[in-house]
Amino acid sequence: MNHFKRITTCLLLLCSIPAQALPDDRQQSITIESDSAERNNKSGLTEYLGNVIIRQGSVLIDADRVTIHYKDNKVSRIISRGTPASYQQQPQAQGVMVIARGEVIEYLLASDQINLKNNASLSRNGTLIKGERITYDLKNETWKAKGGDRANQKRIQLVIPPSTQEAPTADSNQETQP
Repeated sequence: MNHFKRITTCLLLLCSIPAQALPDDRQQSITIESDSAERNNKSGLTEYLGNVIIRQGSVLIDADRVTIHYKDNKVSRIISRGTPASYQQQPQAQGVMVIARGEVIEYLLASDQINLKNNASLSRNGTLIKGERITYDLKNETWKAKGGDRANQKRIQLVIPPSTQEAPTADSNQETQP
């Protein structure tokens, strides 16, 4: 699809640093690019087709097709579809990229929740979880993963990277040994 898909690998877990959308992100404008779009004011839906890229602060959504649901004239839910679709965010306070992928990504803004479906993956700072379905609560930093009935995805997979050495302090001239 484009270079954003190649650089995204998945969204987080297992870290104690908050991954919720920063207030700064929520206060930013939403920018959407696509090949085409269609709006239905009665249903409150807008659908974007073809190489859809959505940005809001550090949040980036990349998909083949995106449907945005509005409630009281505010975005309430974003459903992204792709092969795969991706969601990424880099909260400024942590500086760690959070990446989610799946054939379907449902982002529920009011509850700060992301539902990943079909070949789902979630990574952060090297920790990766894969499954058929993953639900990630951004606010409470909790997740649930489920395998599926597909031959290659009957169980979930969790990869935790080895611990990294502590970085030297600013007043230290010595390098940390491996």
